[in-house]
Amino acid sequence: MNKNIKQISNPFSSGGGGNNFETNVQAAFVAMMLTGGMVPCLPAWPIRKIKLQGKYTGFDTDDLIVFTNSTDGKKGRKLLGQVKHTISITASNKVFGEVLQAAWNDFNNPRVFTEKSDAFVLITGPLSVSDNNDVRTILEWAKDSENADDFLIKVNRANFSSKTKRNKLRVFQKHLKNANDGVDLSDDELYRFMKSFHLLGFDLDIKAGVTHSLLQSLICQFSSENVQSIWAQIIEEVRSANQNAGTIIIDSLPEELRSVFKKRTVETIPLDLTRTPPDQEITDWNTITYASALAIASLLGSWNEGSDADKEIAGQLANEEYKIWINKMREIIQKPQSPLMLKNGKWSIKGRLNLWQKIGPRLFDEQLDRFKQCAVDVLREPEPKFELPPEERYAASIHGKVSRYSESLKKGMAESLALLGSHPQYFNHCSADKAEAIAILAIREIFEEADWILWGSLNSVLPLLAEASPDQFLNAVENALIQKPCPFNDLFAQEGNGITSGNYITGLLWALETLAWDEQYLTRATVIFGELTTLDPGGNWANRPANSLSTIYLPWFPQTTAPIEKRKVAIQTLQKECPDVAWKLLLSLLPNQSQTSIGSHKPVWRWKIPEKQSKEFNDQEYWEQVSFYSDMAVEAAKDDLSRLTEIIEDISDLPQPAFDKLLSYLESAELTGKPEEDRLPLWLKLVDIIAKNKRYSDTNWALSPELIGKINIIAESIAPQNPLNLYQRLFSNRDFDLYEENGNWEDQQKELEERRKNAVRDLLTRHGLNVVFDFVEDVEFPRLVGLSLGAVAEDNVELVMLPHLLESENNKLTQFISGFIWSRYQNQGWTWVDQTKISDWSTKRIAQFLINLPFTNKTWERANQLLADHAAEYWSKVAVTPYEAEGRLEEAMDRLMEYNRPNAALSCLYSMIHNKQPFDQSRTIKALLAAVRSNEPPYTMDVYHIVEIIKILQNDPETNPDDLFRVEWAYLSLLEQDRGASPKLLERRLASDPEFFCEIIRLIYRSKDESKTGKELTEDQTAIATNAFRLLRKWQTPPGLQTDGSYSADQFSKWVDSVKKACLESGHLEVALSHVGTVLIHCPPEPGGLWINSSVAEALNAKDAEDIRRGFRLGIFNSRGVHWVDPTGMPEKELAAKYRQNASDAENHGYQRLAATIRSLADSYDREADRIIDDHKHDEE
Repeated sequence: MNKNIKQISNPFSSGGGGNNFETNVQAAFVAMMLTGGMVPCLPAWPIRKIKLQGKYTGFDTDDLIVFTNSTDGKKGRKLLGQVKHTISITASNKVFGEVLQAAWNDFNNPRVFTEKSDAFVLITGPLSVSDNNDVRTILEWAKDSENADDFLIKVNRANFSSKTKRNKLRVFQKHLKNANDGVDLSDDELYRFMKSFHLLGFDLDIKAGVTHSLLQSLICQFSSENVQSIWAQIIEEVRSANQNAGTIIIDSLPEELRSVFKKRTVETIPLDLTRTPPDQEITDWNTITYASALAIASLLGSWNEGSDADKEIAGQLANEEYKIWINKMREIIQKPQSPLMLKNGKWSIKGRLNLWQKIGPRLFDEQLDRFKQCAVDVLREPEPKFELPPEERYAASIHGKVSRYSESLKKGMAESLALLGSHPQYFNHCSADKAEAIAILAIREIFEEADWILWGSLNSVLPLLAEASPDQFLNAVENALIQKPCPFNDLFAQEGNGITSGNYITGLLWALETLAWDEQYLTRATVIFGELTTLDPGGNWANRPANSLSTIYLPWFPQTTAPIEKRKVAIQTLQKECPDVAWKLLLSLLPNQSQTSIGSHKPVWRWKIPEKQSKEFNDQEYWEQVSFYSDMAVEAAKDDLSRLTEIIEDISDLPQPAFDKLLSYLESAELTGKPEEDRLPLWLKLVDIIAKNKRYSDTNWALSPELIGKINIIAESIAPQNPLNLYQRLFSNRDFDLYEENGNWEDQQKELEERRKNAVRDLLTRHGLNVVFDFVEDVEFPRLVGLSLGAVAEDNVELVMLPHLLESENNKLTQFISGFIWSRYQNQGWTWVDQTKISDWSTKRIAQFLINLPFTNKTWERANQLLADHAAEYWSKVAVTPYEAEGRLEEAMDRLMEYNRPNAALSCLYSMIHNKQPFDQSRTIKALLAAVRSNEPPYTMDVYHIVEIIKILQNDPETNPDDLFRVEWAYLSLLEQDRGASPKLLERRLASDPEFFCEIIRLIYRSKDESKTGKELTEDQTAIATNAFRLLRKWQTPPGLQTDGSYSADQFSKWVDSVKKACLESGHLEVALSHVGTVLIHCPPEPGGLWINSSVAEALNAKDAEDIRRGFRLGIFNSRGVHWVDPTGMPEKELAAKYRQNASDAENHGYQRLAATIRSLADSYDREADRIIDDHKHDEE
């Protein structure tokens, strides 16, 4: 056996000594041991110990040995692990060879490895797709195979395995042969070893990895407060043990770490407390004092006592003064289990339906009539926000565009209409059918001549109004669809593109989804969805009528209680009314089109959707629907070649009957007899499908070779005879789709290029150059035609095309000649360029010719020589690709700057930096400042490159501070923390130069001594003020902070005194001190003491420092940024505790005023926690 493997080395060296990935992996197993977790690849037994660096005890696979024991302690297993962050499972990879050498040695050493009990694991970071998929697959095959023959048959069978899998097995065989002293392993030895070998991926090389998250989740089960610090402590223990080639058992770990993972005692509720409590007395709300007044509240549903309009409606409905009626509500809410709730001035009803049942007899015709009129008045109010442009509506309240009636009242009355229409039986003292009639009449009046603004205003309550009277609601929608102009066109048009945009069609879609649950309304709702889809211009929001249709009819998760036959009828009706919409719907319902669904909007009051209906999956019903929809789709595709082309894309997903019907039609004379031009898209699609299935023949979804053969025959029968059509497919910009095999991409690319050359050669030889020009007009990517022609054409072809095509205004010919010139250069080099007599051409043609050559020094030399004073024709238009250049790029930078292309010059500069070429500060600063005023298209500005260049300037001590000042000021908006950048010099200037700070304040804020009716700022002044404010917002370098991290109390004190003096004189003192307070949150703590520097604390504690303290408090509050709201309020409670401790520490050091400010912050977080908990509880109710 080959013993030429790594010898025992210094434990710290072999332990990695800083190899974080290996340490993290080892720590992961320690965390599993502490938390009682189980080891992968072994039985679910607890971990007994973990040995790090096992070579000195006879293990060759020595990075990690994990020992487990059965629960009775009678059996043991081992996991022998090798950890490699980066590895490639290839024949030439030495590291993988070492891994297998070590494993093979241990496999044959019964002292350290027991076959069929123990396991080898290679634990890695990121792997290639083939290593990840193919290697794992063959290892699993080994474990699941009966014997060696069974395993090797699986690997070698063409239809079961693949070439890449067979190659990976050969990699194992090669390295194992080397490990076995050059002797091939027998089939049985190979099979037995592969059964014992495992490949595991741990993404512990990145902080945001899944493995990190899972490990921390395990730790969190024992301690949710210090997860990060506990994980760090585990890593530190592993690192220490690693350096000493140690063995870790639970008892060897520090007590403080072990105590975290002690199992908690589970207390059981005493038996007597589990008994059913005595029945509580249930209040009959129909018999209490003020029951009639409560009945009015049940009609209102909810209202806001802060709204005068709401109170007016309540008084009108109660037929008495609001203040008298509301006093009765205040009495009722005091009662136990009161149905009334009051939160922040908003009244609402708990258990509306239950109260509706009890209080219904208290309502009479007169009250329902008043309610109807009130509801119509409230719900027909147009939202004032629609008076604003769409992009400003999110700030409607700021503009004073607020509805008279509250959203609470609108929703409450809409719910009441839904209850009247769906549960009229509880009003036994009203006239027959009175309640239902009220709902019908109200819906009719609300939507009478409704324009788009009213539909938009009702967006949030439309589902409720649909439940109130489904027929009347559907009538209203159908009438709106035939109006001229149709209000829904305007409603769709309100959807914007920005983050402040709104979507006012969602409520209508949800209302229709609600009604579609009922068999009676499914067909009408479906047709309306179809008509809305024809109106829908599309947008960024996912709520679209077409998506609603797909959701409702999803075969495996239908969102309707209608039987399958009714669903079929509805879709057939849709096909009759809106055939194009029905077609898209049918395609979306084919198998494997939708894998997930959150369902549709469900009714709240009218129907109760059975839980079984919305979740149960029935295999037979699924295939009945899929078969019907597929058959409909195939029938709809006949006689429509564009639809045939679409459905062919999903041919592999069609059920057998539909598949056979589609193939039958494709073979028919009816199709083959159609004109070639019409058949071309279909043929192209068929050829793509054939190539794709051949390329992925080893996948589960690929069609069988027999079916591919049938499709190939069909494709050949409709293949174009015209070579212009036949060769089109080769000249698309989708090379990957044109490959005919999987893998060997370089060979595939070369073969594709040869096919393209042969096609162009055939066209040129058989039909001439003019046909090639015609071909150029037909193909998707003409440059490829030029590339191929340049490789195969004789010299005389150039005389026909050059130079006149260089000035063509036809974009396709321009691309074509560009490819031709590039190909000629690639094949014949500069000799061809210089032999082409371009000096006699016009300046414009010469420049265009040179533009199509590589962006290199040799091209620039010819541009200077041939164009002379007309060099602008080249430099102002050439595509700048610095990676093509050889040597230095200064000349290109200078020329690009000369012709006003600083962004292009900066791309050259970044390339020079990337290639470690000397950095020219002068050119850099000149280009950066020029780019600010450049007229180049925005896409030419590479933000990443600019930020990286500025960071180099910032870190270069030779950079002129004045120049850097101008650069940072110009690019302030780009210097963000998320780009790893900040305006370092500007921040230091603010912190060290009080006059500069005061100047920035004066740029932003008007002096309090000035008149408020001053002159309007110019556009330039506004831009400067905006930039100044941006600088203050980013500022994180407090005055007094030194470059070494220390703090100068003297410098801080002098700076603050200067600011106070200057800003007092200018009338900016209060706002300036507030900003000073904000930046002081970034001060370092007092060395070995208080959480804040003592000199800063002294300044914050001064009697006259209220403005600074206010800014300090605001800075702390805003530093939290955007965050997820935990319904338990725990983060807020933790912050409150932290700042309360800070306040106590400050007070103990004599800073009582600062302590009061911090304590007020802690109190605010306590209140915020209470509010969050209360809101969440209210939402649940």
